[in-house]
Amino acid sequence: MGNFYLLYCVKYYLFFSTLVFLAFTSSAFAQNENWDTYLATFGDKQGSVLVDMELINKAPDKKLPFLVITGPHAQLCNKKGMPAADELNTLEEILNATDNFITGVTAKTLAGTFMFNCNRLNYYYVRDTTDVRNAIGRMYKRSFNGYKYTINIKYDPDWITYRTFLYPSEETRNWMDNSKVIASLRASGDSLTQKRDIKYLFRFADDTARGAFQSFAHSKGYKADIARKTATDQKVFDILVIKPGFVKMEIIDSATTELKREAKLHNGFMVGWDAKL
Repeated sequence: MGNFYLLYCVKYYLFFSTLVFLAFTSSAFAQNENWDTYLATFGDKQGSVLVDMELINKAPDKKLPFLVITGPHAQLCNKKGMPAADELNTLEEILNATDNFITGVTAKTLAGTFMFNCNRLNYYYVRDTTDVRNAIGRMYKRSFNGYKYTINIKYDPDWITYRTFLYPSEETRNWMDNSKVIASLRASGDSLTQKRDIKYLFRFADDTARGAFQSFAHSKGYKADIARKTATDQKVFDILVIKPGFVKMEIIDSATTELKREAKLHNGFMVGWDAKL
């Protein structure tokens, strides 16, 4: 097997997908976690990443300095290198069993999973690696003897693999967020064929920063409606920028990328966008 699981940078993200290859009712996923998924290209093949987005707020956890990358090689696989639907339940069973066996020997957290080139790899940060390899070997021998599997253990105290490989880039997060809004509009029955006002809400800490952003928005053809200080926080300054257009991913993605970049220069951020008729 190649060393694709050691890659720290993924350059070519394709699109967010609502197709989740794992059941979120799995015992491996706790309720206080925030799992999201996206598809990407790695070389000339497609891969699927499922990642706990919440971990970015505490990474690295110095109590869990070791990374265990382990998972099965799918026995049924399509030409794109993705496991067949008929085998997903078994891969889920292997994840649950792996989670239980690692829990039996060390403290751990599941940071994400990666499906690529017929392999399903699970990324665990653990406290101790003394018996992890033996425990996983026993698990496969006992319950999944027909499966080939990978196990790679490395020292990653800064959680580089999570922060730069599993966790999506800013560009990809923007694409994922936009996809969810568009999916929500479609789910409400909107065909998205009509031109309409697309509204982007931004928030700043002071009026000077908001004013600078307003000037930029005007220069790009947006109408900018300044809102008063919010009732809940007198230190918050909002602005709604509006431009008519069609709700198409390429249009929304370009607009949000540009506006977010400018807002960031003024220590502001985008609260969200909407385009309901």
